[in-house]
Amino acid sequence: MTDHNQAEWLLQQQSYDQMEKQALWLKVVAIVLWLWLVQTESSLILQLGLIGVFWLHEAIWKTQQSRTLERLLVLEQAIAEARNIGCQWHQSWLQQRGGVVNLALSYLKHSFKPTVAITYLVLLAATLVRHFN
Repeated sequence: MTDHNQAEWLLQQQSYDQMEKQALWLKVVAIVLWLWLVQTESSLILQLGLIGVFWLHEAIWKTQQSRTLERLLVLEQAIAEARNIGCQWHQSWLQQRGGVVNLALSYLKHSFKPTVAITYLVLLAATLVRHFN
C-alpha cells in the first residue's frame, strides 16, 4: 500500500463515516422542526416545504457520500493491485462528473433510497393525515 493511497483511504473513510452521522442529525433536526411546526399549528404548505427541503438536502448529502464510497472502492482495488492512485480525488471526480441532468437524476435516485425516504415519507403521511382528518 502506498502512502498516498493509505492517506487518502483513511481520509475518505473518515469522511464517509462523518457524512453518515451528519445525515442522521439532519433527520433529527427535520423531525424536531416538524414537531415544532405541528405544535404551533403552522400551515400545510410550511410543513410540506420543510419536509421537501430536508429531503432534498439529505439526497444531495447522500449523493456526495456515494461519490466518496465509489472512490473508496477504487482505492481499495488499487491497493489490492499495488497501484498508486492516491491524492487524485478531484481529478477522478471531474472525469466521472456528468452534466446538470445527470446530477439532478443522481439526487432524485438517492432521495428514493429507503434509508433516506422513510423518514420523510412518514412525516409526509403524518402531515397529510393531520390536515385532512
